[in-house]
Amino acid sequence: MNKILLIASQYNKVLIWVFLISILSSFSVSASSDDLIEGRILSLNSSVDIKYNKEVGKRVKQYTVKQRKTTEILLGRVSIYFSTFENILREEGLPDDLKYLAVIESGLRPRATSRSGAAGLWQFMKPTGRMMGLDINRTIDERRDVKKSTRAAAKYLKHLHDRFGDWTLALAAYNCGPGNLRKAIRKSGGHKDFWKIQKYLPKETRQYIPKFIAISYVMNYYYEHDLVANMPDQEMLFTSSAQVFQKISFKGLSNDVGVDLETIKNLNPSYIKNYIPKSKEGKYDLILPTHNMIHATNNYHVLARIPNKRIIEIVKIVEQLPRDIVKIQELVKDGKGKKPASIRQMRLHFVTMGNNNEKIIERPNSYKINSRQKTISDIGHIIKNVKRTL
Repeated sequence: MNKILLIASQYNKVLIWVFLISILSSFSVSASSDDLIEGRILSLNSSVDIKYNKEVGKRVKQYTVKQRKTTEILLGRVSIYFSTFENILREEGLPDDLKYLAVIESGLRPRATSRSGAAGLWQFMKPTGRMMGLDINRTIDERRDVKKSTRAAAKYLKHLHDRFGDWTLALAAYNCGPGNLRKAIRKSGGHKDFWKIQKYLPKETRQYIPKFIAISYVMNYYYEHDLVANMPDQEMLFTSSAQVFQKISFKGLSNDVGVDLETIKNLNPSYIKNYIPKSKEGKYDLILPTHNMIHATNNYHVLARIPNKRIIEIVKIVEQLPRDIVKIQELVKDGKGKKPASIRQMRLHFVTMGNNNEKIIERPNSYKINSRQKTISDIGHIIKNVKRTL
């Protein structure tokens, strides 16, 4: 009996040690994981004053653990909007990473409206939007226009940077307003360092830059957390635009060219009354899926920028691929006949420009497949191979 009790006692001691070791090892893994994330964040090529602190770590955990599904939806929306953001920011001479601001502001939803009345991807208030040249009336709200609002946001951010001489402060002013930022600078004793004036700013603005840093991290390292983009419908990805000269009703357009009414609304969110006003100058644009725009040119007085036949064929091929692009990795082979372990950022951005019916494929100009850079031409060959294999 004593032997049994002795064995039981020793067994309990072993269990306790195993339990303690598992707890300690979990703390070690967590610490090393935090160190790894901190190292990645501090190595980001960012226009803002990057720091890693408790608030930044909290936001990273929020986006990568607690709100994974939401983050994967955001990663999918990136495919719709980021190429436009990048082009306009580049044209205005602004840092590329300012595009992440729209993720914080609106969750990349052009129709988003806040309780305070801010609207669009960049969440302009009406007075600021009008000051930046956006039309806002009963029929049209250009705060929801992707290109026009992005151009306005770029100019406003440039104005704030010229005023405060720092991108971190410019982003803070974008959130709380230049007046509140100046007050915080005065209260801090004249410091022009966000981290030194942070405690004097409104609560939302104190969290604004940490959110920006965390989103910047997630957009660059999402795959390290096994996050996979939840891709939007292909109709949102492959589009063409046209100048409109006559009044066009969305309901009639839907019937005439065979596009779902909700799709038309989503692609043209700035038209509040669900129609495009008449314009002799053609100052309003219509956006439709590329294959439907061809039909629109036969039914309406519009000047469309439609891609050439070769690009349309590629679009049709891509539209037939599985929505989750990662699933096709088993079907794709590299130049040596080996299957790559992973496919990352395999995303094609299409934009129509010019009057020669040419389609220009925009940035990125190359994609990482299995840690190797692939050009657009390479991607074209891969798509053809996938089509043969499917």
